[in-house]
Amino acid sequence: MALETLKSAWKLSFPTLLLCLALDFVPGMALGVNFENIITSYPILLVALPGLMGMRGNIFGALASRFTTSLYLGEMEPSLKDRRVYEGLTLSISLAIFPVVILWFIGGIKTEFLNFLPAFAILIASTIFACLILGFTTSLVTVVPFRKNLDPDLLATPTITSVADLVTIPTLILFIVLFEVNDKIVILSAFSFLVLFFVMLFYFRPSKKVFLEVGIALSFLALLSSVTGSILESFSEKIYEVFILTVLYPAILDSLGNYGCIIGSKTSTRLHMGEINHVIDKKSFEYILSLLTTSLALSVIIFLIGVVVSSILGREAELTLIFFFLYPTIALLVMLLAHFFAVFAYRHNLDPDNVTIPTITTLTDLIATAFVILLAFL
Repeated sequence: MALETLKSAWKLSFPTLLLCLALDFVPGMALGVNFENIITSYPILLVALPGLMGMRGNIFGALASRFTTSLYLGEMEPSLKDRRVYEGLTLSISLAIFPVVILWFIGGIKTEFLNFLPAFAILIASTIFACLILGFTTSLVTVVPFRKNLDPDLLATPTITSVADLVTIPTLILFIVLFEVNDKIVILSAFSFLVLFFVMLFYFRPSKKVFLEVGIALSFLALLSSVTGSILESFSEKIYEVFILTVLYPAILDSLGNYGCIIGSKTSTRLHMGEINHVIDKKSFEYILSLLTTSLALSVIIFLIGVVVSSILGREAELTLIFFFLYPTIALLVMLLAHFFAVFAYRHNLDPDNVTIPTITTLTDLIATAFVILLAFL
C-alpha cells in the first residue's frame, strides 16, 4: 500500500506539480517585467497581490474540494451541466469580491491612498474576469478526471490554484495597461462585470450556509493576507535587488501551497468518508511522506527554470544553495499543517472542504513570503 501511495505521488501529483510550475513562471515573467512599475505607480496592488493570488486559489481550491467530495458521495453528476457548477461559480465570485475590497482599503491606508480609485476599478474588473475563467476551469479539472477514474483530489486543487496564479497576475497587469491606455475601458468593464454578477446571483442563488462559513473564514484570511502584502511591499526593493526572486515568487508561493492543497483535499475527502478515526493515521503519513519525496526534485526544477527566465529577461541569477534544503522543509511543514487543520475543522463541526484550503494557502503565502525575504538577505 505504501508503494502504491508513492507511485501515485510520482505518477499523478508530481506531473501535476510540474505542469503547475510551468504555469507559475508565466505570471513570474509578467511580474518580473512589471514589478518596478507596480512599486512606483500602483503600490496598493502590490499590498493586495499575495491576497489576490491566495484568495482566488483559496476560493476555487475550496470549490474543487467540495466538487470532489460531492462526486464521491454521489451528490453531484459528473457533468458540466450540473446546476452545482453554476451555483459554485456564483458563490465563488461572491466570496472573491468582499476580500478584494478589504485588501484594497488596507492597501490604501498602507500607501497613503496613491491611485486609490483607479486601483479599485482595476481590482474589480480583473477579479470578476478571472473568476469566470477559474470557475469553468475548476469544473473541468474535477469532472474530467473523475470520469476517467483518476483521483481528482490529487489533481484538481493544485491545478486550479496554479491556474489561479496564471490568471491573476496577467489579468491584473492587463487591466493596468488598459487603464493607462484608456481608463474608461476599465471603468466600463468593472461596471459590466458587476451587472453580470448580479444577474447570476439572481438565477443561481448559492448556499447561505457555505457563503457564511467560507465568507467569515475568507474575511479573516484577507486580513492575514494584507499582513503578507504589507511585508512584501516593505521588502519589495530588497527582493528586486535579487531579481530571480521576483521571477520565483509566484512559483514558490503556489508550489508550496499546492502541497498543502493536495493533503488538505485528500484528508477532507477521507474524513467525510469515515476513513480517519485518529488525529493522524498511517495512511496520512504515507501520503505526506510520498509527496515529500517529490519536493527536492521540484526545488531543483524551480531554481533552474528561474535561472533560464531571468537570463531571457537579461538579468543575472544568483541564489543560495540553502534554498534546496529549506524548500522541502517548508513543504513538509505545510502538509502537516494542512492535515492537522482539516482534522481540527472536522472535529469542530466545520466542513474541512470549505475552510482547510483557504486557511492553509493563506498561511503558506505568509510562510513562503518570509522564506523569499530570507533568501533576499542571504
